[in-house]
Amino acid sequence: MRPLCLVLALLCAPALVGAQADSTTRPPGAFTMVEVRRFGVTVVAGGIAYLGDQALRDALQRPGVQSSELLDGAARFGNAYGAPGVLVLGAAMWGGGLAAKRPVLATAGLRAIEAITVSGLVTQGLKVTAGRARPFTSPDNPADWKLFRADDPVEGSYASMASGHATAAFAFASAVTATVKRRAPERARAVGIITYGAAAVTAYARMHDDKHWLSDVTVGAGIGTVTGWAITRWHDTRPDNPIDRVFLRPFVAPTRRGATMVGVTFSTR
Repeated sequence: MRPLCLVLALLCAPALVGAQADSTTRPPGAFTMVEVRRFGVTVVAGGIAYLGDQALRDALQRPGVQSSELLDGAARFGNAYGAPGVLVLGAAMWGGGLAAKRPVLATAGLRAIEAITVSGLVTQGLKVTAGRARPFTSPDNPADWKLFRADDPVEGSYASMASGHATAAFAFASAVTATVKRRAPERARAVGIITYGAAAVTAYARMHDDKHWLSDVTVGAGIGTVTGWAITRWHDTRPDNPIDRVFLRPFVAPTRRGATMVGVTFSTR
């Protein structure tokens, strides 16, 4: 797990420095000591899952499991939901919320897009750095690692750590649920059950299709979840930030040719 620890340490280094700043003069950064601890939990969880990688992979690839129509259908749903499903759904929530003047829906969609984007960059960097072989490439050796070996950071044979699908699905779940909890708490429980449940199916799908080990989806889920929480908290401490001013305050106006123009406004300070 040394490659994973190195990447997470580099990501969290700014938070360690920023923690010394006076919190009364500026809002906390996106990654604070809270995120450092949560990323630490992700590393520990990934290490524990690593111990069960081979046994679970062998169990899920048994003929009885692979021939199950129910599990195969769940895997198809999970794969589509993880990519590009959650990104499309986030964009639809954002655009639909703006059009219908439902700010909670629009905000949740925007937070989801942000969380998916940021966590995706983290995961892609980890894929390239770790160079871990996918289960279908090295089925009997979950310890097949080589730094900077990833041939394709998305679907390459050596881009197993971490799961991008799981990262995106859990980033969507955490960002949307956290946003709803703050703005419409009466709906948060149902939203959490649905979104985290769908994310869990996505994690299973990646293992069912022999694309990832258990530790891959565990770390991906942790990265996505922590990032979603961090994005939401960052916005909560900056209620008039430039991102929201641009993307949550659109205007609709007629053009000279009779068409309708939709855009955004922003100001500089």
